[in-house]
Amino acid sequence: MNWLLIALLAPILWAVSNYIDKLLIGKYFKGGTGALILYSCLIGIPVFILIAIFKPAVLSVSIASALLVTLNGFVYILYLFPYLKALNKSDTSSVVPIFQTIPIFVYFLAFFILGERLSGMQIFGSLLILSAAVGISLRYENQKMSFGKEVLLLMLIASFIVSIHSLFFKLFAIELDFWTVSFWQYFGFFIFGLFLFAFVKSYRTDFLSSLKNNTSKILWLNVLNETVNILAVVIFTYATLLAPISLVWVINGFHPFFVFSIGIFLTLFFPNLIKENLDRKILLQKLFFTIIIFIGAYLLNLF
Repeated sequence: MNWLLIALLAPILWAVSNYIDKLLIGKYFKGGTGALILYSCLIGIPVFILIAIFKPAVLSVSIASALLVTLNGFVYILYLFPYLKALNKSDTSSVVPIFQTIPIFVYFLAFFILGERLSGMQIFGSLLILSAAVGISLRYENQKMSFGKEVLLLMLIASFIVSIHSLFFKLFAIELDFWTVSFWQYFGFFIFGLFLFAFVKSYRTDFLSSLKNNTSKILWLNVLNETVNILAVVIFTYATLLAPISLVWVINGFHPFFVFSIGIFLTLFFPNLIKENLDRKILLQKLFFTIIIFIGAYLLNLF
């Protein structure tokens, strides 16, 4: 399996996670994000324990290296704050496409820090995917094109944070190894969660309340959500070791297509959970830009 097929698995899993996030915020947390962030942090416990059991060598690193990678885990969790706030303010298919600005941030960071280069055709393919991702996210109201400024700003912040984390993950993984970096990153998730639980009263209250009310449903949904998200993160970060980080992030341009496809499926068969706009014009818009995304991905893999 080449790097392109591996990289494609991540946006599929993230699309599933996006809708679980939306369901949790809208139905169980009623707009509150604190408890959901804590669940995301604490899911790191079984992950880093399992890694330590099967890969005990991950503990044999310098204190400085462990500290730096743990801090990078903190950075990753930070993206959840603007992302979940944006998701609470708008529908999933409008929020998620803005993540396609990540390759832009990653490209410039990788250019200056890693010295990575893309060919002219790869840059063209990247621009096609980025343009199509933006096109998918556009909305037309009263003959005018519109886009929520607040949601856009929140998602640009989230995208920049993720790009920084992704870049440093690769730097650390090159210096150490994939599993060592993964172990200390998930340990960082756990430590960050403990900090939030101890010092942010509103988050602690929301978290304890969620355990008290609808305990089994919330617990299993969060376990499912974080398991899917962890698989996506592991697959994605592994793909960044097989190809230039800029290209791997551009492949995430398929993310909006998977989000929209899942949204259609849920709207048709589970309308009580999720409802997407199935207007003919919207569907044609999505189809057109999805074809452009596939063309861009083909150019990336060809050259």
